[in-house]
Amino acid sequence: MTQTLIGFDYAGVPCVKITKGDIDPANEPDGNVGSFLYNSKWAKDYKIAGIDLIPQVGSTTFYPSGAGLSNYTKYAIRNTSAKADTQQTYFRSGHFPDLNYAIPLVDIKARRITNDRFVSGQLQRLIYGPELSGARRNGVWYQPAETLFGWGTGMTVYYPSSTGSISSGTVINSTFRNDDDTPDGESFYYNLSLWDLPGNNVPITDGAPVVPIADATVIQIDNAGARVAKPGFDLNNITRPSQLAFDSARSPTKIIGSGDIACPVGVTNYDIGVTIPPNAQADVHFYSGSTIAYPMNPTGTTDQLFGAEYWFQGSLIRFNNPNSACRARFVIYANSTQAVSSGNNDVLRQFEENGENVVQLLRPGAADPPRFADIVVDSRWPCIQILAEGYIPVGTGILTHTVNFNAAGCFPMVKYTTVHGAGSFGQNIGAGNVESWSARARVPFFSRCAVRNGASWEGNICGNATWCTLTQSQAVFRTYRGQPLRLEYFTATQYANRNPDVLYDTNPVVGIRYYILGIPA
Repeated sequence: MTQTLIGFDYAGVPCVKITKGDIDPANEPDGNVGSFLYNSKWAKDYKIAGIDLIPQVGSTTFYPSGAGLSNYTKYAIRNTSAKADTQQTYFRSGHFPDLNYAIPLVDIKARRITNDRFVSGQLQRLIYGPELSGARRNGVWYQPAETLFGWGTGMTVYYPSSTGSISSGTVINSTFRNDDDTPDGESFYYNLSLWDLPGNNVPITDGAPVVPIADATVIQIDNAGARVAKPGFDLNNITRPSQLAFDSARSPTKIIGSGDIACPVGVTNYDIGVTIPPNAQADVHFYSGSTIAYPMNPTGTTDQLFGAEYWFQGSLIRFNNPNSACRARFVIYANSTQAVSSGNNDVLRQFEENGENVVQLLRPGAADPPRFADIVVDSRWPCIQILAEGYIPVGTGILTHTVNFNAAGCFPMVKYTTVHGAGSFGQNIGAGNVESWSARARVPFFSRCAVRNGASWEGNICGNATWCTLTQSQAVFRTYRGQPLRLEYFTATQYANRNPDVLYDTNPVVGIRYYILGIPA
């Protein structure tokens, strides 16, 4: 059961609150974070700003229709040859009208072309370089995000026959076939998700609590829609969307399924009890042992692979683990590419399902039953709250950075970006078709580089790798700035003398922008 309040709480503040079980939302202290499925007094928003599936195009395509190189918001071009089939997709921030940050919290998830399964959480292996003494001697173990630029500002980009500029945006390179370089014949395309949160060291807009205004209009629910202001703001004087807890067009991020399950070798299914919408978004942490790790645990030996692929089928999230046994902690968001419906449903809807009283706030004109895209708040589905957030400057060396927080009664997850300064293509791994940039933020990934000496691999965690361990009260981030990116034997003499070329990152991490997320347990 859940309890819903639309009105004044114990502090005399008008708000919308949903609590677990028999907890009284009117009198429960806001500091008891594990009690609330939703609380409109949360100052820090966790809202999606846009999703793009980056499909394959048959020919050069500009968005919006009729645009060109000077004014596109999205531009995709396909390149095919006898050995390769690739696509470059260019995005400007204007493609996402709900985005309010020049460098946002960015997430890019790789999907395998052959079976449409997500593989971002897996460690891939690529053996490269010439054969020396009868074997390939250079190797890299990485997550697909290592090959991605991330999101940047002040970008000069390569077009097929010219260069151009993107003031805020990205270029994503998809590989549909590459006979030379794709590991084990794998081919991927990507889902791009942007959150309306900063991915660098700027503060969250209207993210600090403000003293409530006496006699302010805070809650407005009628046939025209539902709007609720954050404490300290009046609906009659709203100047930007971040001053609203929600409205009919910008809903909180809802969780329709979550779990922390064993993921043995083979296929594992988990039924969330709700049909998962098409192209739904999920976050998954694969880890081993009792401590959660993201984006993954460092592997114990250089040649060890880790993690599983996952996909959705009906109400199931399914995992296929070809490697060693691990655990999967996951959340499935209601956000997807599903369109809104059309009908005459009430904005405030109450009904009983399986003996539970359900309260919904809907977009005006939703059908009965509504789609996920119509639902602003639903008392069955917890909304993400930000338990802690901040920016950590990163120095050179193998370093740890500790963040303490309170997740009592919650199911914590972590999202973060690695922050980088100005750079140019040069030797950078993951710059793609970007020639230069003034700043960027990247999706975190784990990677290891090595050379094979005799029968064994010898190497280290790469200088661009990061990872985080997470408990109920602490996150510890690990960085490796200054470590090599690649170790490479190119000649038999180098191999005989055990003297590899060493490649370093020319655009190293300078900071970590993190968010500790809480879902009521």
